[in-house]
Amino acid sequence: MNWLYLALDLGSIAVPLAFSFDKRIAFYRNWKYLFPALFIMAFIFLVWDAWFTAEGIWEFNSNYVLGIDIGNMPFEEYLFFIFIPYACVFTHEALKFYIPETKIDRHGRPIANWLIILFTGIAVVYHDRLYTLVTFSSLAVALAICNYVLKFKGLGRFFFSYLVTVIPFLLVNGFLTAMPVLIYNNDENSGIRIGTIPLEDFFYWMLLYLGGVVIFELLKHKHQPQKQV
Repeated sequence: MNWLYLALDLGSIAVPLAFSFDKRIAFYRNWKYLFPALFIMAFIFLVWDAWFTAEGIWEFNSNYVLGIDIGNMPFEEYLFFIFIPYACVFTHEALKFYIPETKIDRHGRPIANWLIILFTGIAVVYHDRLYTLVTFSSLAVALAICNYVLKFKGLGRFFFSYLVTVIPFLLVNGFLTAMPVLIYNNDENSGIRIGTIPLEDFFYWMLLYLGGVVIFELLKHKHQPQKQV
């Protein structure tokens, strides 16, 4: 089953890519803003990924990858950091089209404030667990930048779309961790799992999702100044 990780990558992008050409959403028209966001986040996370792989925080199961490595990571991992953020930003935009307004939209900044405190506390408690420390401290810093420096107005909408996509995340990441395609060193995480998924994965993904959405929105609204972020 060396094709398994590749199949998961392709399956994750298939529906969002197909519906990108739906005339009502026409997401493909925003690719000029999307692709810079994807490549910026992919670069950051691939550096992080390569570091953690080298440090033995996690490793890839050779039974489920093609065996085409770039550096110390399989080719499929590079696709993952393009395809998954694409699917995330597409979902974020599609939800804005189909559900234009939610109650959470107006409460993004106070929610972010509480999460910054929570994530900082978790990072302190688990300061000796590298995956936990880096994930939660990075997310706390990213939310602080969005809230206080960028004053990003779309945080509420981001939190809403993040919650909606928890179900597909559980399916994809649950499969990755159940097989497992990715094997974790539990000495470097909190040891808390939702099913087979380490708790940290939910927030590693939140950070990846947040970065993609914020950069995409900033680039788009730079060229559409009549709409505020």
